[in-house]
Amino acid sequence: MQILTRNEATHRAATLEVSAIDVTVDVTDATDPSQATYPVTSVLTLVAREERTFIDIAGQVTSVLLNGAEHPFEDDEDRVWVEGLPVGQTITLEVRALAHYSRSGEGLHRYTDPEDGEVYLYTQFEPNDAHRAWPCIDQPDVKPAWTFHVVAPAQWVVFSNGVEVGAQPVDNGGVRRDFSATPPLSSYITAIVAGPWSVVEGGTWSGGASDGGHVELELRLACRRTLARYLDFEDVFEVTRAGLDFFHERYGITFPWGSYDQIYVPEYNLGAMENPGCITFNEAYISRSTPTFSERQRRANTTLHEMCHMWFGDLATPAWWDDLWLKESFAENQGASAIASATQYTGEWANFAMNRKIWAYTQDQMPTTHPIAADIPDVAAAKTNFDGITYAKGAAVLKQLVAWVGEDAFYEGARRYFDKHRFGATSLGDLLEALEAASNQELGSWKDAWLDTPGPSTLSASWVTDPVGAISDFTLHQSGQACAGVLRPHRVTVSTWRAADGALERTHVFDVRIDGESAPIDPEGVLAVPGGAVGVDLVVINDDDLTYAISRLDERSTNVALAYVGTIEAPITRAVIWASLWNAVRDGLADPRRFIVAVLGAVPAETEPAIRDRLLLFVGEAISSFLPGSARAQVHEEVLATTSRLSKESAETDADAWRAYTRAFIAEFAARGGDEFEAAVRACAACENPDIAWRARRALAARGLADEQTIAAWRDADGSGEAARMSAEALASLPDEAARSRAWESVNSDTLSNDYLSATLAGLQASSWEGASGIPEAVERLRSYWESHTIGMSLRYAAGVLDLGVDVDREGSVEASVHLLRSWLAANEDAPAQLRRIVVEHLDDFERRERVQRLWGSDQ
Repeated sequence: MQILTRNEATHRAATLEVSAIDVTVDVTDATDPSQATYPVTSVLTLVAREERTFIDIAGQVTSVLLNGAEHPFEDDEDRVWVEGLPVGQTITLEVRALAHYSRSGEGLHRYTDPEDGEVYLYTQFEPNDAHRAWPCIDQPDVKPAWTFHVVAPAQWVVFSNGVEVGAQPVDNGGVRRDFSATPPLSSYITAIVAGPWSVVEGGTWSGGASDGGHVELELRLACRRTLARYLDFEDVFEVTRAGLDFFHERYGITFPWGSYDQIYVPEYNLGAMENPGCITFNEAYISRSTPTFSERQRRANTTLHEMCHMWFGDLATPAWWDDLWLKESFAENQGASAIASATQYTGEWANFAMNRKIWAYTQDQMPTTHPIAADIPDVAAAKTNFDGITYAKGAAVLKQLVAWVGEDAFYEGARRYFDKHRFGATSLGDLLEALEAASNQELGSWKDAWLDTPGPSTLSASWVTDPVGAISDFTLHQSGQACAGVLRPHRVTVSTWRAADGALERTHVFDVRIDGESAPIDPEGVLAVPGGAVGVDLVVINDDDLTYAISRLDERSTNVALAYVGTIEAPITRAVIWASLWNAVRDGLADPRRFIVAVLGAVPAETEPAIRDRLLLFVGEAISSFLPGSARAQVHEEVLATTSRLSKESAETDADAWRAYTRAFIAEFAARGGDEFEAAVRACAACENPDIAWRARRALAARGLADEQTIAAWRDADGSGEAARMSAEALASLPDEAARSRAWESVNSDTLSNDYLSATLAGLQASSWEGASGIPEAVERLRSYWESHTIGMSLRYAAGVLDLGVDVDREGSVEASVHLLRSWLAANEDAPAQLRRIVVEHLDDFERRERVQRLWGSDQ
């Protein structure tokens, strides 16, 4: 497999002008599992400035035609080289090939539904897998018009980027469906989806924009037939319409694509993909149970994230992957903005602070951190840069930019950017030019501080209090220690709080700008609080979460927050405080035991579902990662007892809360057992809610309380594709040598699809088996696996294996894992850089755990 480099892509774009690609794909034999390939033909209309070039194609090339005549070619792995091209003339280059159906989620993926035997196909390409499906120029800055023709079984439904304009029977018994030509489009967002999909019509959305255009969009949703009755399409269509209204109003550019189909597909590697007119989503967003508010909110987030890409990414496309943030950070930021202001999910920014932003802080504190505007030498590096920095840190930094220059200037800059670069390939400089013109501000220094330097800033506050409660020398401090000494410009909200009658009330709010080591905060009037009381009990930095920085609470504020954070009315403030407390736990500055106790006390009164659900996940992570082994038994029993009680109390009154507490209860039981709670878990395993039932079944399997026959019976009684995958995870988690051996054999057999590989490795990780059986050997195989598989499968394998760790005593010690990964890195100094990066990141995580556990273990 050859990896496309930035230098190669730059040269090819400069010497090859591709105006159109016409693709014909024949998948009429896709239902036959013995057929591993399908015929595909691409006709490229181009002008070459050199006599020799290459076309990307991972299949078997059968012929190449130049202007309709057979032409010699050289087949070179993922490329076909052609020479003797007429220079400066418009020509057609036709490449015929046999491409492979995929089971890795890359290229054209084929899935057989175990429930009814139906076959489904879909494509997934980002960043560089279009050439696995058809011959093309597979790089983002080459944007031809695409026309697709798909020959498929007559009863199938077919989607693509264009609108279907014709259908006619063909000799092999299939039907050829022709689609309209697209506007200029990068290869990684071309798509076809084919199969016996169930389709829901959503009517027409009409919209105009300030550029004078108008569009009438037919809205459709689709999913597998066996999932159709579970698709709560009303909510999806409501969010879709709200998002289209939001982006049309703010961007002023008419929706540039001719259709809006959203398809939920199985075994998906991502949450979703922004193929214009043919957006694909992970079908995990469809729940066989009634989806909770949090689950619908997550789906809304993804829906509007992908919708933003119709402009940021699809209309104006980053020319190379080092500007990946130009689309992902914007979609992350704008998706959250749209949800919070245009849908019922008004707490989305609190959700962002508690979830996505924590992902960013975690990634940004690793030794592999990188600037938002990263250096990406090839597409392998691009694949590993779809991370918390590119998505969530970039989104948080954009939120700070909006606060700094103002919302009106930001959207005016976006409109200028789209208007000038519609259907083009862009760079960071293009966007900054538009934003500077709109805001009348120089942004070069902002770019240097925020986009070109890695690591998080750290903000804290100090003050002096006199005997009567008056404060002076109130100061905001900035440390650049974690970001190479860079002191960034921040606009933040600092608030002061007083504890009274068992609750916190905000006394003052300060709008503070800081671009150095410190900035004064005027404390005048801090004593003028309701009721005439004096003093400050809590100071919250970055109260509205406007900037990207780790905020440190002082000792008194920490104590008060742990006791009273749940009494604060504003969800965004609660989220900011909880995020500060969690970062302190990760950094060894706050006792994980106190944090867990505070969470258990606060969640019953938490009104924002996303905050509640995230806090419960924090509890499990705090125990497994940061609590010393000597303290785990007592805390474990307290967590089991509390979540069990809360589950029972909410069972009849709040279905969403019941799901949240029951999930937390089952997860804690799965991790560490608990004899007195076994009956409750077995009851969950027999309940009618399939999500809860399968979580409980997998927990029983992991504890050795269910055998193979029982798991098979559960699977057969359910019959769904989800049950098949979850039973594979349960079987892999059985804590006996024979089960583990079979699981490792399947992992190493190369017979598993992407989804089943992850499920099997997850089962091995969940098992209560005490020992390192198979793990050192799997770590040793990391390099050979990486060098012999696709990037997507390699990432799944590496992450799954490294997540296992070598926690032999199951009491929290990660010393063996640290030693194992250090040894691997020492022995593999010349391993691929992206693989070494993943190992380094897992090693850093294990070292952090070891450091924090030792700190609090010595504090017993």
